[in-house]
Amino acid sequence: SALMAVGAALRSGLGIVPILFEIFGERENFTFMDTKVFGVPLFGLPPYPVILVGTLMVGAAQPFFQCTPPLLSAQWFASNERATSTAIALNFNQVGIATAFLVGSKMADVLDGIRWYFALISLLCALASIGTFLHFQDLPLVPPSASEIEKLQKGQHHEPPFRVS
Repeated sequence: SALMAVGAALRSGLGIVPILFEIFGERENFTFMDTKVFGVPLFGLPPYPVILVGTLMVGAAQPFFQCTPPLLSAQWFASNERATSTAIALNFNQVGIATAFLVGSKMADVLDGIRWYFALISLLCALASIGTFLHFQDLPLVPPSASEIEKLQKGQHHEPPFRVS
């Protein structure tokens, strides 16, 4: 989630700063936000190469969101619940993508809307990352199934080695 948050922040650039000040009603008190560096507004959208790097980071984070649900299901749910939990997690990834398309198409129709859209994504990713770092546990306190208890007793509760045949 941190890779996603950093990529989203790169795509929004420092454009999130004036938006936060606008939310708190302080925008007109800070003239430094109109600063330009090499003719590019410091607090506007970043240059294209920075947006590209941020987009690549967001793309690199996607496999973690798509490949993690089966592992989490195996460790956190009983065998009769794993298919359901994996399906829910994988389908909500698609719901998130659909929501981004719908919200993005409404918000990003003008330049100021793009700034707000990227800032919103950056803020949501940062909050999700903070929540993940603060609350995520590696394993549940009580194993969810007999097979997980058996793995723990045998000391086999780690990923099997990846082998190419």
